[in-house]
Amino acid sequence: MTARIKEFNAFLRDHVNLNQTRLDLLHTRVSSLDNALDDSTILTQKLDGDVIPQGSYAHGTIIKPLSGNDFDADVLLPMVEQVEWEPKKYTVELKKALDAVPRYVDKTELGKRCVTIRFANDFHIDVVPFIERADGKTYITHRIDNEFIRQDPTAFTDWFNDQKRTTNGHLVRVVRLVKWLRDRSSINCPSVVLAALLAERVKSFAGNDDYGNVATTFTSLLEDLRDYLDPLSAPPWVDDRIGQNLADRLTQTGFDNLKSQLKTWARLARAALDAEASESVEKWRRLFGDSFEASTSSSSLTLAASATSPVTPTYEHQMVPGELTITERFGYPERRTPDHTFHIVGRISPTKKGRGRFRPMSAHGNLVPIGRSLQFEIAGCTVQEPYDVYWKVRNAGKEAASRQQFRGEILKRGPVID
Repeated sequence: MTARIKEFNAFLRDHVNLNQTRLDLLHTRVSSLDNALDDSTILTQKLDGDVIPQGSYAHGTIIKPLSGNDFDADVLLPMVEQVEWEPKKYTVELKKALDAVPRYVDKTELGKRCVTIRFANDFHIDVVPFIERADGKTYITHRIDNEFIRQDPTAFTDWFNDQKRTTNGHLVRVVRLVKWLRDRSSINCPSVVLAALLAERVKSFAGNDDYGNVATTFTSLLEDLRDYLDPLSAPPWVDDRIGQNLADRLTQTGFDNLKSQLKTWARLARAALDAEASESVEKWRRLFGDSFEASTSSSSLTLAASATSPVTPTYEHQMVPGELTITERFGYPERRTPDHTFHIVGRISPTKKGRGRFRPMSAHGNLVPIGRSLQFEIAGCTVQEPYDVYWKVRNAGKEAASRQQFRGEILKRGPVID
């Protein structure tokens, strides 16, 4: 078995993943959108928080578009229910609010469920009104049918993130790779359906044998999805995590083409994974084309560029200046056991003005607009009391580097920290 980790990382980086410049631009546009809506006089007292990433944007599965196509991001706009409004009015009023912002003039389009903002550089943002009604459930609206549609994309995002953790994060990379293959085939399968079908195949008991690296995860999920769909004559029910069927977006032709392609992809992936090291690259090329190769040219170019272009250092993958560890600060040894587990839930304030309740960061794609407050809480802890809790706040990205505010101190607090 040959995993070809370096080759997969290079192929994803150079040919599949949306490049960092575009991602940074997307995050900047969404942050500006947040601020513009928060300052809107048309929507005063009608907003219920920041925009919430959904779909590929929230899941981290956006890929480079084919030449000539644009890429998009879907965001939900939480709005307070207006009992006197018909469902269609939410999108109409949202468009009015966006049209009143100078930077969005002549860039908005009114859709069935959203308002689209089209930017230069081949990308657009779909803004979807998202309402929690008196029944305590969440809905989007359909302008043409003038009706509320029951949806909770944040529940799907939370479930997808759980499945991602089971696969050591490789599920995201697998979805990107399969979307890349889809875009170069005859398959017409919506991204959310593809992501759900793959995520449903994740087995919590599989362990590292199936999900130890990208290649094994990719091959295992393709084979499991092929085996699941093969005996079916029509699209299966695909749960959106609140009991509705995502697969109603998949046509019979799209389903038949997906089944056919999965057989080919799974067969080629298995042959490449099981091949000897000397043959594996060539076999992966039968699936991904000649761009999948063993090469150090990109890393060499990166090193050359870094030598000639001064860049403010960041510390995503190394200790930041002044950072402490629990061992050196207090002398506590580090011990881990699978019997003792917990997870940390991060929450953010809904608006820079502090209105509304704190919401889980995971539901926002773990993106935090500037000026928001943060809260972290230990949940699902299986360690028996008594115990002490120590927290470390660590900044390491571009913003921290530009301000020289890396932090990294250790604080003794309770199970919640603000």
